[in-house]
Amino acid sequence: MKKTLCILTIGQSPRADMIPAITKYLPKNLRLIEKGILDDLSTSEIEALAPVDRKKTLVSRLRDGSSVTLGKQFVVSALQRLIDECQTEDIDTILLACTGKFDLFESDIPIVYPDYLLSHVVKGLFKEGELGIVVPLLEQSQSITEKWDDAGFTCSVLASSPYDFKSENLINVAKEMDKLPVTAIVLDCMGYTDEMKKIMVEYTTKPVLVARNVVFSSLAEML
Repeated sequence: MKKTLCILTIGQSPRADMIPAITKYLPKNLRLIEKGILDDLSTSEIEALAPVDRKKTLVSRLRDGSSVTLGKQFVVSALQRLIDECQTEDIDTILLACTGKFDLFESDIPIVYPDYLLSHVVKGLFKEGELGIVVPLLEQSQSITEKWDDAGFTCSVLASSPYDFKSENLINVAKEMDKLPVTAIVLDCMGYTDEMKKIMVEYTTKPVLVARNVVFSSLAEML
């Protein structure tokens, strides 16, 4: 029987930047559907959702390829709404396409939480110490530091957006991270790609982990 995976993005679907990458990992007979918390909103409605507290900001991608910043409180409520919608559909598994840290949502359908997967894989590989964490916005530094502290790591945080992408910014981040006493570098957003990793590894001797690869490969094992 064909199984169905629903990918929930905190931006808009379809995620043209993500789906080709995930399909390389998934079974050929898997049915894939997408839902975005901003799918039905106009540009002005999305602009009105700009976060008041910049320290609790999440970043995602709009349908036109541009980035959007959202407050976490709105994201949590909007995700629960979509998860509730999924309960009435023929869906076997839900993937949250965001590495932000979330409390468990209410769902009878299994939900894959990228943050949980990523932190446990990194813990298994490197045990403890200091990590270099790359995020889209520097304003996310406090929440990211707290997230990785909960996983048992200290971290140095630098920013380079995968959505408003400029290769020179990522190169500068790689060079700066290479000078720091970090064990590994984690590209901590589902928007970072293999191409971005290739840029980084040219300018650092540290191991570089791409969040989406960790998530997609782990997800494939259960489907």
